[in-house]
Amino acid sequence: MPAHEEFSRADIARAMRDFAAAGVVRYVAVRDGVFAGGASMRLAQGGVAQLTGAATAPAHRRRGVQTALLSVRLADAVTAGCDLAVVTTQPGSTSQRNVQRSGFDLLYTRAVLVKQPRNVPVGE
Repeated sequence: MPAHEEFSRADIARAMRDFAAAGVVRYVAVRDGVFAGGASMRLAQGGVAQLTGAATAPAHRRRGVQTALLSVRLADAVTAGCDLAVVTTQPGSTSQRNVQRSGFDLLYTRAVLVKQPRNVPVGE
């Protein structure tokens, strides 16, 4: 699903600083010597691992990159003493299928509603 938001370089830098302050660990996947994807995880209080994001570069999709990023984060969470992991995905997405194959159960579905301006055709 295409992203509809755009963020300035300054906003992204600020978010990265906030992530670091919150204890978010970042991961990079390299495939054949090339950046293939990235992910992050936050170890929350009470032994909870929050898998806070993942993306795979288009040229490397369907090659196990997201599954590898998921596996290493879960292993790191166990090593850190976590006994529960949570992740948010787009309903019905490849990401949802990947995390469910890795043992996650669906807790609930959330609808995100967007109102398009009247003069802009949907899909543009």
